[in-house]
Amino acid sequence: MYELLRETVDRVKTNRGLDVRHPAQYKAMMASRDAFNMYVNSLCEGLDTKTAGEIKILCENTRTSILENSMFQLNPYDTFTLPVLRKFYPKLIAKEIVNVMPIDKPNVIKYFLKAKFKKFESGAYGDFTHEFPAMNTDISRGPSTGINISSRSTDPGATVDILATAGLTSAKSHVEKDFEIIAFEDSTATDNPISITTNVDGTFSKAVTSVGGQTDVISGNIDWLNGTFVWSSTTGIVKSVTWKAVCSLEENQINPMVKLELEPIRFVTKDRRISAEWTVNFEQDTKALFDIQIQSELINMIGDQIALDIDREVINTLISANSSLNPDTHTNTFDKNPPTSFTWGPKAWYENILPTLSKLSAQIYNSSHMGSANILACNPLDAAIFESLNSFEYAGNSTEGGDVGYRSATVAGGKWKLYVSSVVPQGTILTLYRSTDNSRAVFVYAPYVPSLLMPYPLGAIPSLTIMSRYATKIIRNEGLGVLKVVDTSV
Repeated sequence: MYELLRETVDRVKTNRGLDVRHPAQYKAMMASRDAFNMYVNSLCEGLDTKTAGEIKILCENTRTSILENSMFQLNPYDTFTLPVLRKFYPKLIAKEIVNVMPIDKPNVIKYFLKAKFKKFESGAYGDFTHEFPAMNTDISRGPSTGINISSRSTDPGATVDILATAGLTSAKSHVEKDFEIIAFEDSTATDNPISITTNVDGTFSKAVTSVGGQTDVISGNIDWLNGTFVWSSTTGIVKSVTWKAVCSLEENQINPMVKLELEPIRFVTKDRRISAEWTVNFEQDTKALFDIQIQSELINMIGDQIALDIDREVINTLISANSSLNPDTHTNTFDKNPPTSFTWGPKAWYENILPTLSKLSAQIYNSSHMGSANILACNPLDAAIFESLNSFEYAGNSTEGGDVGYRSATVAGGKWKLYVSSVVPQGTILTLYRSTDNSRAVFVYAPYVPSLLMPYPLGAIPSLTIMSRYATKIIRNEGLGVLKVVDTSV
């Protein structure tokens, strides 16, 4: 952190003439858009694109808060604010295992898209009672009756209501333009197969001959809009006609429909505070307090602790939510101690954790209908199990995590992304589904002003308070699971 902070200070000083170690010039940097962007971009060097983008949003929130709350001048410790954010945010395991939605107000409403369906069911037009995804019913199929209609008409000249034959009305459906007369009955009560289709305008006319040699002309027209038709016989030889039709599925009233809803969920920020006290004598003895070297040490300690505290809260909330909101099927157990009949040793036995995790991941898929678990989080002592597997590979580095943050790895050929952190309780492996789409989030971490330093009093005992403001919310508990690791040999 020391080298990065020094380079950032030097860059802004060289290019903008501002020494951000001093409160007045730090405030001038915050007030200048160009200088502020240069400062933040320099701080974000070495980060991946996603993390850097999130930090820039949070830096802007912090900048606004500082400028609004310090009308006259900044206290010396405000110069630590953005460096503390740069230090602790990349170390957060929370931003890797759950969805991150930075917010710009302390009390906001986020909207999550939900869909509900209604369908033609048992002769009735149902309500929007099927939530997406509907796994146990066929949503997109139309009504089973009223689609294919076939009947006989024995009254020439009378209006035949095709839709009423199937219990439908023109307000619900209409007739497709493949209406056809498929047979007629002659004066001898004999059915004669025939095919009479309509013109584009709905009219039809055709000379027909019965099997007995009798001739006649069948003519008429069909009203496509209202679903009715009229037919007639020229000589009276034809006594009745048999017709078939298909009801249209293009009418919204009869089609299966979807209703999109935005579910509002309120996010209210909470505060975390760390206070430090010292004496005036101590401050006098450390004249180099505002040197970059000293700043970097304070920033390291403060940033690491804030990251650990937020991670611990998020992890414990996820574990508690699984216990209280999910059925027993979302919790499984793996015994590190192989049975006495297993003679291939612990390393071979540890491979059995993969089928157990796969079953738990599949249960999450089955309950959430979004996807299998793709994130694992565990304690370093439990990570020893995965480190023995052939499909385990560390993928993290000190920039993304580090000694006081997390380490990342992949398991089972990349099926799971594993995060190893000491904030995860030993004996508990958290499994969850993390979507790249925030509207399908399982859990949300919503940072507001991630780090803000409160002014210290000008008394005999100066103090400094570091505050972090953020919100968290569980959206879909079905995306969570826990694998308990036990050792029956102890």
